[in-house]
Formats: sequence, structure tokens, C-alpha cells
Amino acid sequence: MLNLEAVSAAAANVGRRDDAGPDRSPVAPTPDKAELERAEHLRGVVREYFPSVWRFLRRLGFDELVIEDATQDLFFVAFRRIEEVTPGRERAFLFGAALRIARKLKRKGTREVPVDFLGTPNEAMRTSATPETLLDEERARQLLYQLLSELDERHRVVFVMYELEGMTTHEIAEVLEIPMGTAASRLRLARDDFRARLERYRARMRRQEGT
Repeated sequence: MLNLEAVSAAAANVGRRDDAGPDRSPVAPTPDKAELERAEHLRGVVREYFPSVWRFLRRLGFDELVIEDATQDLFFVAFRRIEEVTPGRERAFLFGAALRIARKLKRKGTREVPVDFLGTPNEAMRTSATPETLLDEERARQLLYQLLSELDERHRVVFVMYELEGMTTHEIAEVLEIPMGTAASRLRLARDDFRARLERYRARMRRQEGT
């Protein structure tokens, strides 16, 4: 996974130009107070939102190696426009940009296999959960992302944002640049479709158990 400090350090230097003479090494200009404040703001944005943007793209089904490059590009784009973003709306801005990148990746033929980026279980989980519990949780997780992969893309995006990322319909509408009514409608259709697919899966499992 991309190193947050490396991204934030690089971000702080976006837009700067080194001055160098013909016979001397480049010398970076001394940043003024405004530049230092902007750099600190950018580092804060990276630390706060990088994990959720990464996870969001993963949950939409894109390969980890592709996302590593795409997420870095996302933040360099965002850093050039960060001053245009109203404070408190950084998440919506970054998610919207991330979604546009994801769609470009899809048009290029990137394979979609929704997965959950959870990392390594902590010590408490390893000591408190039994192997049977972990196996059941893994099966449930695999089923979740299999069902997600079958949803219409527009519905899946809204479902992931609301059910997995905890966003409100207002935030979703802002990110997708659609009316709130449209966001609510897509969420309702996504839920109905997801429930129907889950019920068909359960019915199939019951039939198999009965044979």
C-alpha cells in the first residue's frame, strides 16, 4: 500500500519550482507562512481521507495495484485544487474524484472483483475469535462482495457509499452530482436488488442441503 508520508511529503511540494543557476545545484525557495499552512493542510487531508478513499475504490472492485497508482494520481490532482474545496467537504470532493478515476479504469478494461480491504486482524480478534467464527465471517464477506458484484454499477456505487461507507443520501447526491431524490431512488433499488439476490442464494442453499 502507498506510504502516506511519501504522498503527503510530495503533495507539500506540488506547485513549487526549484531555482538553479548554470553551475549550482537546485535550491528550493523558502516557503512563506501561507505555503507552510497549505502544506500542513494537505498533509492533514492525506492522513484523514487516504484510507477511506483507498477502501472505497477497493470496495468498488478494482485491483489493489491499480488503485495504488490511481489513488496517488487522485491526490496529486486534488492537491492542485484543494483551495477550491470548501472546508468540511473534502471527503465528498475526494470520493467524487476517486469515482471518476474508477470509471476510467473500468473503461480501460480493469477487472472488477469487489473485495474488502481489512488488513491484518488485530491481536484481540485473533485471541477472541474461534477458527469456526473466522471461517463463517470470511464466507459471509465473500458472499457480500459476490452479491455486490452482481448489482448494476450505478446501484452498487450508492449501496457501497451508504451501507459500507456510512454516507448520507445528501453526501451521495453531492458526490455523484445528482438530485437527492435520484440518490434515494437508486439506494432503494439497490437494497431491493441485493435482498432479492440474497434470498435466491439462501433458497439455493436450502435446496442443496435438502438433496
